[in-house]
Amino acid sequence: MLVIPVIDIKNGKSVRMVEGLEDKTVYYSESPLKMARLFRKENAKVIHISDLDGAASGKRKNYQLIKEITESVGVPIQLGGGIRTYEIAEQLINELGVYRIVIGTSAIDNIELVQKLLEDFGKSKIVISVDVRDGFLVKDGWHNKTNIRGLEFALGMKAVGVDRIIFQDVGRVGLLEGPDYEGTKKIAVETGLKVTAAGGISSYSDLKQLQGLEVFGVDSVMMSRALYENKFPCQAIWREQEKIDTSLDLPKVK
Repeated sequence: MLVIPVIDIKNGKSVRMVEGLEDKTVYYSESPLKMARLFRKENAKVIHISDLDGAASGKRKNYQLIKEITESVGVPIQLGGGIRTYEIAEQLINELGVYRIVIGTSAIDNIELVQKLLEDFGKSKIVISVDVRDGFLVKDGWHNKTNIRGLEFALGMKAVGVDRIIFQDVGRVGLLEGPDYEGTKKIAVETGLKVTAAGGISSYSDLKQLQGLEVFGVDSVMMSRALYENKFPCQAIWREQEKIDTSLDLPKVK
């Protein structure tokens, strides 16, 4: 199963919003660029960036910072947060050079946008974020709860041609209490979509449990806090090496 490190950017810093709540924001690093380079050094194959400022406002205040990351780490970047127009999506794919964009709020409010993006850029470039609280979708940076059930929404996305979703219960995000295993399994089984699991992953045992869902199409997992806080034994070695070699000059991966 592919493990995708997550870098959440807020006010130019690397953070973690516990349960998606503003008053529970944890700041991890002044430099998301250094975190991206560190994850690359730790052999990450893909890195996910959440632009939390963009998700809340729709504005691209972190554009230049994200551009530095895409140009320096040498692995595919998946980007989400406030992608609400075709023009922004096109800019991120063609100019910023991200491998794949994540659509959340816009997929709820503007299904025609999703259809056009799929037509023009293809399924591999578009992933839909299914963020739920108590089974219902949340949007606008997780601030507003809808009356749409996550499974219903995912089936609707499949109907317009979406191939992959990211599924997470935002109430578990940042708590290190384990993912929504049953919810992830249910949405994978009933939609037949490729699923990236997220939210609450805390340990190797969580990963092993999710790996049991590969047969249903859950082929990857996004992780944040567990990686930042060294919840995996091998990371202690990597981080010790990081203290010795602070240059982080990484070769481009072809």
